[in-house]
Amino acid sequence: MKPATEKRNHQDSKSSRSLIAFLNALVSGWLMGSWPLGLPAQENPLLQAEKLFAGRDHVEDLREAITLLENSLAREPSNYEMLWRLAKYKYHFSDRQRDEAGKLKLLKDGIEAAKKAVNLESKRPEGHFWLAANYGSYAELKGPFKSFWLIKTIRSEFAWALRLDPAYENGGVYLALGEMDIRLPRLLGGNNRRGLTLLENGLKVGPTNSDLKLFLGETYAKIGRKEDGKNLLESVINLADPARTALEQEELRSKARRLLDRMR
Repeated sequence: MKPATEKRNHQDSKSSRSLIAFLNALVSGWLMGSWPLGLPAQENPLLQAEKLFAGRDHVEDLREAITLLENSLAREPSNYEMLWRLAKYKYHFSDRQRDEAGKLKLLKDGIEAAKKAVNLESKRPEGHFWLAANYGSYAELKGPFKSFWLIKTIRSEFAWALRLDPAYENGGVYLALGEMDIRLPRLLGGNNRRGLTLLENGLKVGPTNSDLKLFLGETYAKIGRKEDGKNLLESVINLADPARTALEQEELRSKARRLLDRMR
């Protein structure tokens, strides 16, 4: 029979080892994003918001992602990663609104979030891109006579994003600048040749970008390159764009089918 002192030391040592094992498991669970012993997981708000945004076909998921970021920014108002994502999500959410006032409100909010992001990190592309995107949709809703003064700002912000990361949004910067050049009259800075070059360069950077292929295909058709246009539009129908949700992809395919019908 062991003496009482030896037995007590053995129990103390066993308890110490158990405590160390518990602490190791706790730290490991925190690092891996899962908690042991039934403790609730505290998911990173950014990861949670991104998961919700990925399910944006369900408008409530998109709304929840925005609310999550807004609540997080109330605690961390200078968080760049949250600010540019909020601008992006507001931009997408504005497309889901039926009334113009609702769209404009969301776009204004997106503009403010993107401005804050640019002020924090001027040498990163996300803030510049989503500032220009929100401004662009805002200008389109307001009409050319009320918003032509924004053209220079929109082009400048997209140009900054292009310089900082040409591949951002899967070639989306090339699409934005190319579309501006083709849609705007020359008097307001439009340039069809430059716009076409931008679109073609964008396709090299983002070969799976369905939005880009759709607009470039339509542009080819208008300048007489119908076969090139048909090939691009058919690829929108037959190939998936990994950056688009199922609903977004189907909307793009529907547009491609309509354009192909007009070309027949």
